[in-house]
Amino acid sequence: MAKAVTFKAQDVLGKDFTIVDTFSNIKKIDAGMENIFNAIDKVDKEKGDKATFMQYNDAISEQVIIETGKLLDLTKTDTKKLESMPYSDVFAFYSEAVDKFLGMEVPSVQKMQQRIKKVTEQIDQPEEEENKGEDPKSSEEG
Repeated sequence: MAKAVTFKAQDVLGKDFTIVDTFSNIKKIDAGMENIFNAIDKVDKEKGDKATFMQYNDAISEQVIIETGKLLDLTKTDTKKLESMPYSDVFAFYSEAVDKFLGMEVPSVQKMQQRIKKVTEQIDQPEEEENKGEDPKSSEEG
């Protein structure tokens, strides 16, 4: 059975869009994901260690808008109109299409922050384990 995702855009574009998992749409989403990752890499290359989450967010958001327009076969004018919609709606649609059709996740700053937090917590845990057996008084005396 075909997988389908609906984009509610009646208010901005005059109609809603339903896409199915055709090979053509899968190829568009594959290319879109590659473009999103390339945008993230571009921030890394241009900003290096000085890259901020806001710069990553701008890069990802811009690409999601562009790739949604391509996926829906919108004109450049209609793709520009997507910027006046709630971004959460555009991102939710694109993310759902990526998830259903490719079984992948669209990168987001929130997910990046969660992963950094998880890694940081894992790095901190061994220190806590090492210090568990130590007598706190003996380390203060040195």
